[in-house]
Amino acid sequence: MLPDFSIKAEPICYGCEWETPLGMFRLTNSLVIMFVVMAALIIPGLLLRGRISPVPGGLQNFMEFLLETVEGMVGPGLGKFGRQLFPFIATFFLFILFANWFSLLPLVGTVGWIEQHGEESILIPFLRPATADINMTLSLALGAFIIIHSTGIRSHGVGGHLKAIAQNSWLLFPIFLIIELFVLVSLSFRLFGNLFAGEVLLGLAAWQGYVVGAVFLVLELLFGLIQAIVFTMLTVSFTAVAVGAQENH
Repeated sequence: MLPDFSIKAEPICYGCEWETPLGMFRLTNSLVIMFVVMAALIIPGLLLRGRISPVPGGLQNFMEFLLETVEGMVGPGLGKFGRQLFPFIATFFLFILFANWFSLLPLVGTVGWIEQHGEESILIPFLRPATADINMTLSLALGAFIIIHSTGIRSHGVGGHLKAIAQNSWLLFPIFLIIELFVLVSLSFRLFGNLFAGEVLLGLAAWQGYVVGAVFLVLELLFGLIQAIVFTMLTVSFTAVAVGAQENH
C-alpha cells in the first residue's frame, strides 16, 4: 500500500464543509495541523507571559533563544522599522518552524483511511503537514508581500514607493511590477516545494526500514529549520529593499 502524495489537501471527513461569505470552507488534513501548531504556540505563550523570570529556564530559555535569533535577523536590516515589524517577522519564523517540525510527528501522514485507485490501495492521511499545502504557503507569502510593500509605502509614501519600484524608469514600470509580484511565487513555491519533497521522501523512506527513515527524519529536522530561516531572511531582505538603504542608517 502506497502513501498518498497528492498536492491537494484532502477533507478529513464527509460533510466537513460549511458555506461562508467568502466561499466554501473545508476542514482538510493540513488545516488540522495548522490549528494544532497555532495552539502549540499560543497556549504556552499565554502561560509563559505571566511567569517570566529574570533567570530563564526550560521553555522560557528556548523561546528567548528563538526570538533573539529572529531579532538578530530583523534589527540590522530594517533599521527604525525593525521593532515595529519584529512581531510579524517572529510570527512567520515560529509558525513555519513549528509547522515544519510538527510534520515529523508519528501520526502525521501515516494514519488515515484507504482508498482504491485502480489496482492500487492509497493511504489518505488524517493529518498532513500544513506547509506541504500550497494554500498555506501562498497565504504566508501574501502576508509577507503586504508587509514588504506597506512598509515601503510608510517609508516613502505611495508615489515614492512606486518610483522606487520603477527605478526611475516609468517605461519599464510594468516589467518591474511583474518582478515584484513574482515575490509571491518565490516565497510560496520555495517553501511548499521543499516541504512537499520532504513529505514524499519520508513517505518513501518509511518503506525502506527504520534506519533509512531515521536518517531522513534527522535531515528533515534540519531542513525545517533552514526553510524557516530562509523565508524569514527573504522577507526581511525584500522589506529592507522596499524601505531603502538610507532608512537603514
